[in-house]
Formats: sequence, C-alpha cells, structure tokens
Amino acid sequence: MSMVINKLDIRFFEVYLSCNETIIESQSTQPAMVTENKRIFFMKTHKCASSTVQNILMRFGHMENLDFLLPNMNNYIGNPKHFNTSMISNNYSTVDGKFDMFVHHTRYSQEIKSVMRYGTIYVTILREPTALFQSIYSFYHFDKKYKCNLTEFITNRLSNKSSTNQIKRYSNKLGINQMNWDLGMDTNDFENIEMINKHINMIERDFDFVMIFEYLDASLVLFAHFMQWPLEQMAYLPLNTRNNTYKQILSNDDVNRLIQVNMADNMLYTRFVQKFKEMINKYGIEKLKKGIKSLMAINQEILEMCVQSVANKGYARTTSYKLKANAKTMCKYIAMNELKYTSHLREIQYERQKKYNALDKLMNDN
Repeated sequence: MSMVINKLDIRFFEVYLSCNETIIESQSTQPAMVTENKRIFFMKTHKCASSTVQNILMRFGHMENLDFLLPNMNNYIGNPKHFNTSMISNNYSTVDGKFDMFVHHTRYSQEIKSVMRYGTIYVTILREPTALFQSIYSFYHFDKKYKCNLTEFITNRLSNKSSTNQIKRYSNKLGINQMNWDLGMDTNDFENIEMINKHINMIERDFDFVMIFEYLDASLVLFAHFMQWPLEQMAYLPLNTRNNTYKQILSNDDVNRLIQVNMADNMLYTRFVQKFKEMINKYGIEKLKKGIKSLMAINQEILEMCVQSVANKGYARTTSYKLKANAKTMCKYIAMNELKYTSHLREIQYERQKKYNALDKLMNDN
C-alpha cells in the first residue's frame, strides 16, 4: 500500500510548513507553485554521503509534489555514459518534458541543463580523495575483482604512474579520480594539469553550491541558508554509511601514492574546500556553530522518536534502522533506502502521467 506523507505528523516539519507560503495540499486541484529555490539538480557523487543528502532532497520534492527526473530502473540515469536526453523514460516524463528535481546517479554533462526548469540550483558534494578511494575499494569489493587488498593494489597496480590510467574502471564507472569522473571528466585528462583546471573551472561556473563530506552538518546548515529553507528540512539519519571498523590502515607511502594518482580529484577538492571556507567566513563561524548544534539536536530527536535499534545489515554492512512500531509515516521516509524510495516516486509519477495521457486522449478524440 502506498504511503502518504502527513505533513503534520512530525514536529520538525511543522516549522517548515508554517514558514512556507506555497504548501501543496494533497486534495488541492491547483498546480504546484514552484519557486527558484525549489528546483535542484544534485550531482550524486559516489561514497560522499550523497545518499544521505539525496534522501533530504527526495523528501522535500515528494512533500512539495515536484517532478523528479527518475531512472527507468534501479538508481542510475547514465554512467558510464554521460547524461543525454535519450535516457529519460516516457513513463515518468512531464507535460513540458522538463523537471524540478534530478537527484540520482548520473555522469554530468551540460545537456542536463536542457531538461531542468528555469531557476534550478546545481549542487554536489565532495570528499577528501584518499579516504574516498579507500571507501570505494572496500564498499564495492574491489579486493574480489583485483584479487588483492588495497595495500597490495597500491603496491602492484599503482606502482607505475604512467600506467594508472590504463587500469580499467570497476563496472566501467568506479576507480581513480572518481569525483571528476562522476562530474564528467575524460580519463585521458586525469594527468593533464591544464585540462584538470579547465574542468574544475567549468564545475565552479555550473554549480551553485558544493558541500564537503567531512563537514556535512556545516554544509547542510549553509545549504538551508542558501535555499532559504528552515533548518528542520535538513533533518537526516545517515544512509548507506559504514563505521570505521572496515577501514584499512595505510602507510604514509600508500597514502602519498593515492594522493598522486588521484591528482585531479585532489585539485578539485582543494579548490572547493577553499570556497567552502570563504562561505563560512561570509556566513559567520559562531552562527554556523549554533546552526550545527541545532541540527544535531533535531537529528537526535528524530533518532529517539523514530528508531528502535541500529544495525549494520545493509549492503556491504551499511547502517540500517529498525523503526519503532508506532513510528510516524515521515520516519519511514527518513530511514528509507534509495531504491525503495525511488520505486515509490516512480509509482507516483507513473500514475500522474497515466492521468495526463488519458486526458490528452480525451481532448484529441474527434
């Protein structure tokens, strides 16, 4: 049975609704009033807490009855291929062929701009590249593909710098300089400083807001301010994450080698960490600390209200949540994994499209 969001069933959303002048009631026959700060393209980078951010955005778009650009199946719209409009499914399309929200895995191309509605905010999230590569290697079980642990991989596969770009990407989409790959960069440019800078400059022009994984709560506080959303909208339970028990300890030489081979990602990360610091200075460090404290309190309240127990039973031993028996409907969405939530959104948009098509057929019949 399809779940329906009750906008009043959790206190932290009451603040949001009281502040919002364009609430869309479920029984309303009026079209959604969508302003510039309600349209988002989120470039979902691998293993950068992007599933947690995605869930925040999916809940927002779901509650606001916005149009999502959805994958026809699973959770990818492109990658390894760059996004192009032929990837859009007619089953979940819209009247004008454009969308309010695009929050699933893809490989960035500027063609995305042609399918997003006017006023879309372009957002992504980055992570320190050495830690990112370690996480990818473990999470996606590279050890089974390459038949060696990470230390052996660095020693044997990454020992010759000139050959690193020849290492085939896992599943044709995962590997060295992962963030730049997700953001559309050609692998042939990974060691070309001029081309790396050119690509980073393009990302800086195209993206309005870049979060930093290591400062997720600070990023969300700043993002709420940027979007003019109440902080309660940023409430989350960490999704698709693992604890440090599964992290392999690397030597300084191994870390330095990973830094070298992920040069493009390091340049990207360094640029946007500096921009993040500039954003903090502009916002105010003390004000930001207060916002972080408030967001942590909100998240603790959600945890206590919704969750009975926490385990590591998700894919690759990621965190999973057992909800309380009387948990509110919104709790289910906060703890819902990407594939299940995506399927639910597909159902909504498929039914909507069916009704639109039936109406068009009626009006076109002679």
